[in-house]
Amino acid sequence: MTDLTAPGSTAASQGPPAGPAERCVELAEYLTSLGGTLLSYGCPTHRLESLLREVATLEGHDAEVFAVPTGLWLMLRPRAPSSAEPVVRLVRVKEWAVDLDRLTAVDRIFNDALERKLTLHEATLAMAEIDRRPRPWPRWAMWAATPLATGTTAVFFRGGLAEIVAAAFGGVLLVLIGNLLRQRADAPLLADFAGGFVAGAVAWGASSVVPSVSREVLVLSIIIALVPGMALTTGLAELASKNLVSGSSRLMGAMIVFLSIVFGIAAAVAVEQVVGGGSTVAPLRPEPPLWLEGGALVLAALSFAIFFSAPRQYLLASMAAGGIAWLVTGLATRHLPSGLAPFLAAFSVAAFANLCARTTERPAQVFLLPGLVLLVPGSFGFLSLEAFLRGAFLDGAAKGFEMFLISGAIVTGLLLANVLVPARKFL
Repeated sequence: MTDLTAPGSTAASQGPPAGPAERCVELAEYLTSLGGTLLSYGCPTHRLESLLREVATLEGHDAEVFAVPTGLWLMLRPRAPSSAEPVVRLVRVKEWAVDLDRLTAVDRIFNDALERKLTLHEATLAMAEIDRRPRPWPRWAMWAATPLATGTTAVFFRGGLAEIVAAAFGGVLLVLIGNLLRQRADAPLLADFAGGFVAGAVAWGASSVVPSVSREVLVLSIIIALVPGMALTTGLAELASKNLVSGSSRLMGAMIVFLSIVFGIAAAVAVEQVVGGGSTVAPLRPEPPLWLEGGALVLAALSFAIFFSAPRQYLLASMAAGGIAWLVTGLATRHLPSGLAPFLAAFSVAAFANLCARTTERPAQVFLLPGLVLLVPGSFGFLSLEAFLRGAFLDGAAKGFEMFLISGAIVTGLLLANVLVPARKFL
């Protein structure tokens, strides 16, 4: 990210009021810092552009904003007649990840700046310090979140005890390999391929020991922490908001991740074919009992809340969003056409998140993402590509269409909830 040091503060104690040109430069530095920070924490570009334009308007300026997942362009000019030249800024975002705790910190700084509790210069400096903010959860909890998520996900895919244990073991391997790859600058690019290989290898090994193990359940459960379902849904939402460049780039990025995972699994299958062993039988699985599915839901919601670094004080509300997603999906699939289930679940989760945002005055994403991740159609995208690699083109096309249908239903539910139950917050 570029140097965001502002030229000065507007505080009365630091000298006379700044002129239009100095004020425009200071505001541009603040908006650039705010936009780059939000992009690095996974903020959708259409919301970011609207936010920056609205803040500029409140400060008496006009802003032209263009954001993509990897960068932000900003042109700012004073609205009142002035001889000041427009200020143009560019920030490049090279790393990004969802971090709800730091997003909450950005929201506090942003609100303090709007309420004039902080000057723009002070807000810019405060956002520069956010990356050094300590994590809300200890490192061991962050590591345990992945195997907890993979193990509990096996329950939702109708896996038995053997699948749950093997999927949790696969999650442990994902954490270990991910930590090793992060030690080199270029190695993290192989994380998705390595994760797919781990999923295929664990499924092969488990089926060699217990032939009745469902390999499909194991593979889907292990890669659940890797599939870019959120990127897919966000990309479609950006396309629906006419952010064509950003939405297309997110969809292409999601496709590359899918391909990397699938090729990793294919590599494990190729090694199996050379060495031999394993079982190709996919036994039918009964639906898990309600108590087991409910317990898995609680643990899954907890793991995803920790995975997204949800603030501790909002943990229960974040987990409740997952419970709403599961409850509405279960009821809708039993009593309504299947296409309505993801729509109603997304609407319910988004409405709940917006109500929580009104109550707590914190970003709605803090309560939305941990629940929405249980709905994302990433597994259908994986199954689609896997079917294409097997030569089952009709099956792959059907699963791919189902993936986009579910994504469209989720996006529509989110948009409708934001219209009918708005969060009344910028973030």
